[in-house]
Amino acid sequence: MTVSVFTLGCKTNLYESGQIIEQLNKAGHKAFNGLKQADVFILNTCAITREAEKKSRQAIARARKLNPECRVIVTGCASQKDSKQFADIANVTAIFGTDNKTRIVNELNSNGVFVSALPSVYAEDGFAAQERTRAFVKIQDGCNNFCSYCIVPYLRGRSRSRKIADIVAEVKTLVSSEVVLIGIDISQFGRDTGESLPQLFQALSCCDIRIRLGSLEASVVTDELLSTLTQINFCPHFHLSLQSGCDQTLKRMNRKYTTDEYFSAVNKIRKVFPNAGITTDVIVGFCGETEQEFAETCNFVQKVGFADIHVFPFSPREGTVAYNWQDVDSQIKQFRAEKLGQIKQQLKTQFANSFVGKTCSVLVERKRNGYFEGYTKEYLRVYFKGDCKPNDIVNIKIAEPYLDGALGTLTV
Repeated sequence: MTVSVFTLGCKTNLYESGQIIEQLNKAGHKAFNGLKQADVFILNTCAITREAEKKSRQAIARARKLNPECRVIVTGCASQKDSKQFADIANVTAIFGTDNKTRIVNELNSNGVFVSALPSVYAEDGFAAQERTRAFVKIQDGCNNFCSYCIVPYLRGRSRSRKIADIVAEVKTLVSSEVVLIGIDISQFGRDTGESLPQLFQALSCCDIRIRLGSLEASVVTDELLSTLTQINFCPHFHLSLQSGCDQTLKRMNRKYTTDEYFSAVNKIRKVFPNAGITTDVIVGFCGETEQEFAETCNFVQKVGFADIHVFPFSPREGTVAYNWQDVDSQIKQFRAEKLGQIKQQLKTQFANSFVGKTCSVLVERKRNGYFEGYTKEYLRVYFKGDCKPNDIVNIKIAEPYLDGALGTLTV
């Protein structure tokens, strides 16, 4: 039968959808990514915000429009959080949670709710189907941080790590030119298995592929880690989760570092990788955030000089510690998001300017509006023309900032 797998949310969800697709195709079905005409729709949901849950429910209606007689199977964080929200929706026949999503392959004709308790060890569910020039490989699941605003640890469980041997085996099968190592919190990799990130990178040194990291916590940026990264085909792009540039706000968030400690990690990175792209996430308008605290955040992000910032207005999440705390007025949050967004654009331009005149290695991803697009190792988006194709790695001389990145010229 034909099976559509539709994914909402994070890169880890995308990877897990790829695992489902791979095993469905091996079982003789015709499975594919995205909402298209199918006999069965598998919705891999997200619950990071209320809006994400709403989109998960809306996807079911979209599936029914494509095939009114279809079966809909729901899995992921939204169903782990509250399976009842899907139970009475027409065409929904089975509901799973976040654990062992590939068991759906053998349960396409099952009916009922199969949300199970969260596991304590990493479940090796097979390799994922990869459709991108930049492949994702999951190395870890779960989170132990329990930040006061975040629902994820309650839906994904405690941190658990994949074995290095399994990770290397999957990376060796990839035909993509670049791999991103992902998870819910890869900073905790190996703490439950006696392995470590430096050991993983040492094991990956035999793989002829560009290696990029998912989001990291500043606390894991050590001399040992950075030294190991110099010994592999590493893309010097660090997404260091910040959330706030104010120590008082960080404490309320239950983030386990100070801005001084964070800035020390940035300096360590730039000592080893001077041109590294350092990106981050920032929540504005978190409970109790004053004008002074927000000003400290603005000053800090400019001090760091981020290459890019993902800016989010705080959204209270039921089930988290901060849910019943006093919220900041929505208009104030919107104003702060816009102001920080302006700073973000200034920093992105500065980052692009720092590469003008330099020749960079770029992974070609697609052609659109007459230009090829791709990223440098440092995660600068580059637009250029020339004779190449997706998944090629080409040399581009950077000319000037352009759109959300830079304009460049293909060189021999």
